[in-house]
Amino acid sequence: MSKVKFLWIFALVAALMNISCKKDVQNAKYYSVEVNIVAPENGFVAPKSYKVVFNNVGNGENITANFTDLKGTVDKIITGTYNITISAQYSGNGFSMNYLGSVENFSVSKENLSVNIPLKVSKTSDLVFKEIHYNAAENLKGKKYLKDTYFEIYNNSDKTVYADGLCLGDARSYKKFKFSSPELKGKEDDYIFIGSYVWKIPGDGTKYPIAPGESFIIAAWAKDHSKESKSLDLSTAEFETVCQKYLDKGQTNCNAVDMILECTISPNSLANQLGQFRGAAWVLFYPEVALRKDGKYLESNKPKNYGQEVLKSSVLDAVDCVSKETDDKRLPSDIDAGKIWCKSTGGNQSIVRKVASTSKDGRKIYKDTNNTSEDFEISNKPEIRRNGAKRPSWSTWNTAQ
Repeated sequence: MSKVKFLWIFALVAALMNISCKKDVQNAKYYSVEVNIVAPENGFVAPKSYKVVFNNVGNGENITANFTDLKGTVDKIITGTYNITISAQYSGNGFSMNYLGSVENFSVSKENLSVNIPLKVSKTSDLVFKEIHYNAAENLKGKKYLKDTYFEIYNNSDKTVYADGLCLGDARSYKKFKFSSPELKGKEDDYIFIGSYVWKIPGDGTKYPIAPGESFIIAAWAKDHSKESKSLDLSTAEFETVCQKYLDKGQTNCNAVDMILECTISPNSLANQLGQFRGAAWVLFYPEVALRKDGKYLESNKPKNYGQEVLKSSVLDAVDCVSKETDDKRLPSDIDAGKIWCKSTGGNQSIVRKVASTSKDGRKIYKDTNNTSEDFEISNKPEIRRNGAKRPSWSTWNTAQ
């Protein structure tokens, strides 16, 4: 077959497919859904508006509406299955309240549909994830370079707080894994479950102050990666995840303060330095009760998969990263109502929290609605301390390793 004839046939097929798609859209059946927002019984202060999002499970597309009341209608929804989320925020009297509600797998296929969605309330945290680089870069030869991942944690409040004892963990999917024990029986919904590891910042409670507008970096390896990869210099990171396994594999111990490997729930996960490169659900928390010791973790419904329970009330911030748009969330919606995704491993992207406002003294205040879809955006160039974030006063090393 000649090239010209092939191109002509290809163009004809494409045109016919386009016509078919247009007909499908034109013939699609549209529905309206009445949404009833159920306010929490206690501590509710009505916000100015509510954002309602219908996410089509099949194609990932969103239909968005804004309500000014607890009741409204969302129109022009085609047949399908939807995850519905509601988010709102009230700010005043020195605090912010986040309202989140969700319903999963809601079927739209007939007239006169309605759905009731209860709201849950939470206060904004002082320490939040500001930027996360988790999908790694490439080395100078174009191969995957898996050593440059990092977290930047920011003091988003107007008071000094302390990083001492802060924990970082990678949560299991609340849909796929079920954990139980006699002491948790009937209370499982009060917890999330860490499934890989828990890294902890050392200190006596007042050793690592973080002033308003300051941030600190937790690096997988606190060295200058730009010398051997298409990544960045992390030699000024405040903390580093280093353990004997990494030292045995050739990681040098840099200037940064060593994190404590508090839990090794899944020892195999340590091969990935700071979690999964294709996405993970990261959680910041201060434990309200002592964490379990190695060998005493909770069993799940899947063999050889264990968990460390963490009270939801202990969680300061959480980010649900997935591999692709249509993947299920790992975190329940009352912890994080949204999700985000980067390119595949080696894509050298980061997720960056959006700026909400700037204080009178020039300090950035970041958006924090407990909804990753709304709070974060993708950057194609990871950058520590962007937007003028300051280093803590005790962080003084500057020599690149």
